[in-house]
Amino acid sequence: MRYRLLIASALFAVIGCGRAPAKNDQVLTLDQVPEPAMKAALEAAKKNFPDLKFHSVSLRSNGVYEISGKTKNGKIHDVEVKADGEIVEIE
Repeated sequence: MRYRLLIASALFAVIGCGRAPAKNDQVLTLDQVPEPAMKAALEAAKKNFPDLKFHSVSLRSNGVYEISGKTKNGKIHDVEVKADGEIVEIE
């Protein structure tokens, strides 16, 4: 029973942590995000996850930037934002 639980936990950790960029997503560096979008994402992250550090970003085909980060305890969160700084979603 413990073995099954261990396998299930490992599988969940590998599959369930974060979203891999979709086929049409463009992987960018943080400095390629427009300033209004990055400023809004940083403000949203600070309010919701004070210790979040951004580490990656992808540009979706619909023009939304998905900026991903990790908290000190290892949780992954995403802030989705438009180029003009409008927050679409915080996960």
